[in-house]
Amino acid sequence: MAGMGLANIFAMQQMQNNDFQNAQTIATQMQSDNQKQQMERWKIAENTQTKIFEMQQEVTVQKAQTQDKAYKKWNDYINA
Repeated sequence: MAGMGLANIFAMQQMQNNDFQNAQTIATQMQSDNQKQQMERWKIAENTQTKIFEMQQEVTVQKAQTQDKAYKKWNDYINA
């Protein structure tokens, strides 16, 4: 009879150990997924910043070209 009690205790302990290991595995998977999502968000933010910078550069160049054209037309008018 005492042997049955020990077998049950051992079985319950084994189940608890399995549950703990499963919980650790799930936590590790969640942490890995979180890191992947964080890297994806970082890449999106990086790409967004790059695109914003490129647009600002294009606007700056276009403004300079527009000003050059306006100056040239004004200069042509004055010299005519």
